[in-house]
Amino acid sequence: MYERILVPTDGSVGSAHVAMQAIDLAEQYDAAIHVVHVIEEPASSLVSGGESRDKLEERGEQAIERVETMARIHGIDVETELLEGSPADTILNYAEEADMDLVVTGTHGRSGVKRHIIGSVAERLVRHATCPVMTVRLPGSDETVDGKEHARELAEEAIADEGHDAAITGVDRQVSVWVVEAESDTESLVVYVDPVTQRTSVVVRD
Repeated sequence: MYERILVPTDGSVGSAHVAMQAIDLAEQYDAAIHVVHVIEEPASSLVSGGESRDKLEERGEQAIERVETMARIHGIDVETELLEGSPADTILNYAEEADMDLVVTGTHGRSGVKRHIIGSVAERLVRHATCPVMTVRLPGSDETVDGKEHARELAEEAIADEGHDAAITGVDRQVSVWVVEAESDTESLVVYVDPVTQRTSVVVRD
């Protein structure tokens, strides 16, 4: 159904949550993800506190890189593009020229003027895109692991994928990672779960 999924990103808090919706669909349909960020000139300088052009490019590249990293962790093919122009028109043109099958976008950005601008972009994409548009409400956090049970499920999948037969004995949220402990008759494991990318690392204790 979908071969190419477009994910515009502005780096807003919660953008990782939007990206994960696109990644889930890409996994389901074996699709590729295209990640774009649009630098708006001259209006961008008005909503970014007068940041320099270099700073705007750096922020855009960082926003793209975060989504790209998440997609690659999940084995999704990714193409990225840093664009310039009117955000809505630029995204619409890219979606049409690159023959996108779906656009996945957040419904608002930050507060104040930025929220208004990003909300307007989403509305224009819904109204004018030549392909379907999925809108996802941006939560107040970049974290995509939404609680202890979700961390447990991801850890259980990682343990099984690596061929271990161990039962979860504890799930603990630390500063920047979920730590999941597991035991079997023959070994003790610790699984680290990244709360943003959902990347897991299984470590066998000595």
